[in-house]
Amino acid sequence: SYVLQDNFGQIKIAHSISAGLDYPGVGPEHSYYKSIGRAEYFAVTDKEALKGFRLLSETEGIIPALEPAHAISYLIKISPKLKKDEVVIICLSGRGDKDVDLVSKLH
Repeated sequence: SYVLQDNFGQIKIAHSISAGLDYPGVGPEHSYYKSIGRAEYFAVTDKEALKGFRLLSETEGIIPALEPAHAISYLIKISPKLKKDEVVIICLSGRGDKDVDLVSKLH
């Protein structure tokens, strides 16, 4: 497992606008995928996640939960590097309607 730690090995406080991502570690399966090069993980700020949330909501009428909104935001960031015929799949887990009040307060 991987854990966010400071220089003294103490667990750092994690923060995310998304309650489902507000945790300082990942489990053994994700750690294994990273170690064999099967998965890569990237950081997305709260502001970027909100941008992904709004974009999908406004352009497609789909309200994503804040957790997958991070992936949408990262896709926006890397989309100029993708080939025109490349296919990307994002799993929209959760329900975005639970996050609408929070998003509207932050906008």
